[in-house]
Amino acid sequence: MRHEFLLLSMMLLLFGPLFIPKSYQPYVEPILFLQTIFAAIILFTGRKIWRTAFILAFFVAILMHILSLFDQTNYSETVTGGLYFFFYFSVSIETYRQIYYAKEVNLGMIAAVFSGFILLCLMSSMFFMILETVHPKSFSNLGVQADKFQNLSYFSFITALTIGYGDITPLTMDAKKATMFVALIGNFYTVIVTGIIIGKFVNRNRLEKLDGDGTP
Repeated sequence: MRHEFLLLSMMLLLFGPLFIPKSYQPYVEPILFLQTIFAAIILFTGRKIWRTAFILAFFVAILMHILSLFDQTNYSETVTGGLYFFFYFSVSIETYRQIYYAKEVNLGMIAAVFSGFILLCLMSSMFFMILETVHPKSFSNLGVQADKFQNLSYFSFITALTIGYGDITPLTMDAKKATMFVALIGNFYTVIVTGIIIGKFVNRNRLEKLDGDGTP
């Protein structure tokens, strides 16, 4: 159930604020992030490094909270973005590892595949945010400072899904290359993971057929 819980936690993180009044969102969003950390800790259960992941996750949460108490300078925003990226990257690697070594296609694996794609988009969001912080005005139509991350998160999903509405566009060469990279990785993930799922599904059916025929 750990992959299902991780998927549910990330769906709440992304879409939970839709059902919360805007005035309460600044207080609820840290709670949503903490429940994502808890889901990530469960994901590492049974692994030798789970204690390290536990400590790292809460260290990231505490440090981000401390940074939020100060003025949002470019340096603090870059560090915060880097910590977010590292957290999502760590969870992504473990998720992809479990997808690769899964022996059969079941509900847990499907949830892991969806979680893996969401994690890819969240990492891309932080990548874009760091780029925009270091090089302001790398992207068009991001709105006010408070809305930049949400807009870049939306842009990362649209890019990875190869939809491309065009309402947000990369302006600098670095931003264009970053967008190309995210689009390539999104397509790569879809192709590779689809191949893994089909391969495991076909292999399981072949084994079941051999067992049913009574042949070795």
